Amino acid sequence: MKLGSYPKTINAYSLNDWFNSEKADPVLIDVREQSELEIARFSKEFLHIPISKVTSEYVEEIFAGLLDREIVVSCHAGIRSYNFCQWCLDNNIVSEIWNLEEGIDGWSRYIDPSIPRY
Repeated sequence: MKLGSYPKTINAYSLNDWFNSEKADPVLIDVREQSELEIARFSKEFLHIPISKVTSEYVEEIFAGLLDREIVVSCHAGIRSYNFCQWCLDNNIVSEIWNLEEGIDGWSRYIDPSIPRY
């Protein structure tokens, strides 16, 4: 574990700007449970890694295919995703990772109001 390694934070406006920029899109990972995806889903492409199914081997296998990609993690409000990001850093799965502040709820409020809030 690297001391002082913390997830970077990004808000909905900045992530939207990133998606609309010339820069390569980040990989968006949603750690909410399947039942939550049935209520509200990102309209952007994302990977679903339910937090309840997270193991080191499972996450390392998925992240192995994401080398050299920026990773942004989201949940409902930004708490589970922050914890997932911190876990990834603590377990040396990644050296850099972004947490979407306010999660999909913030995305719905500020960027895409067609996404239901819950």
